[in-house]
Amino acid sequence: MSDWLPPGLFEYGTELAAAVDRRLGTRVVGEADRWIEMPRRVGAADAATRPVPWGTGALCVDLGPDDAETWERFAEVHKDEPDPEAVAAAAQEWRLPVTPYRRLPAASIQRAGISAASTAPTTSGIDPSTAGAKRAASGIGGVNLVDLTSMWAGPLCTELLGRAGAEVRKVSSAARPDGLVGTPMYDELNAHKTAVELDPRHRAGRRGLDELLATADLLVTSLSLRALANLGLLPSQLCARHPRLLTLAITAFEPDSPERDWIAYGTGVHAVSGLGWLGDEPREPAYSYPDPLAGLQAASVAVDQLAGVAPQHTRVSLAGAIAPLTAWATCRSAANAPVPAAGSAGDRHG
Repeated sequence: MSDWLPPGLFEYGTELAAAVDRRLGTRVVGEADRWIEMPRRVGAADAATRPVPWGTGALCVDLGPDDAETWERFAEVHKDEPDPEAVAAAAQEWRLPVTPYRRLPAASIQRAGISAASTAPTTSGIDPSTAGAKRAASGIGGVNLVDLTSMWAGPLCTELLGRAGAEVRKVSSAARPDGLVGTPMYDELNAHKTAVELDPRHRAGRRGLDELLATADLLVTSLSLRALANLGLLPSQLCARHPRLLTLAITAFEPDSPERDWIAYGTGVHAVSGLGWLGDEPREPAYSYPDPLAGLQAASVAVDQLAGVAPQHTRVSLAGAIAPLTAWATCRSAANAPVPAAGSAGDRHG
């Protein structure tokens, strides 16, 4: 099993956790390590998807339970294409969660708020003003949330809000269960929620979901934009039925990126970011670290939305959540400083 984690992960996670607690005015989050290392802590860390050598580089082939047969057909069709970027783009057309392993990008360091003198990644560019944070810290007891998320990032966000006093109704369907159902991680990430069984893909389920949204303050989703559109849950579709409803979408990539419509899990986002290729070869992470970072960031954004200091309709991405880690690594590389080895359970600060 890989033990690789990006440098600065735990320092940055600590800042994100503290930002949530500042807004809530309580220590709901506490130690960031508790959430970042959930797979190890509850004994659920499976072997991560290893890089698949392909042509001139490598791919992250992070298949879901129904993707294996489609991937086999796709791989046969594209076996003579040597460019991993072209293969990944084509795989996304097949709705496969395949992404290229990229080398550390020469991205704008200024955009992420990191300078060459930085010793660790920070939340610069993510945290709103202190005044906004103080206004947001008025408490969220009695707030009604509808949770249409699964796996790790989204459920972490809504679980923290539930622990802070919000009433969270988690929409689930036996036909399409959360991929973590039946695991200790699922139990811990959904302990302060009320489960509502309905399938919004069908008419009766749509009506049931609309009834929930009629009394909700915030809808949190982790579905793809395509799925949201099909279910009538994009902000533009909801405004007529629920004009005051806040929405928070947690996606894989940023809305202004070329990959904005791509399907990917945390490992796939890690591959695209360049953090997976800091050395001589691509490396998979010990576990999907972008998820807890995005979950913590989303919780801060949600509290700001509820306080009226963030837009009514907001989007948080896994790629955006790890951007400071990428920018820091890019900065160190540009300054000709050696990029530290992986963070691990015994190396909290990279």
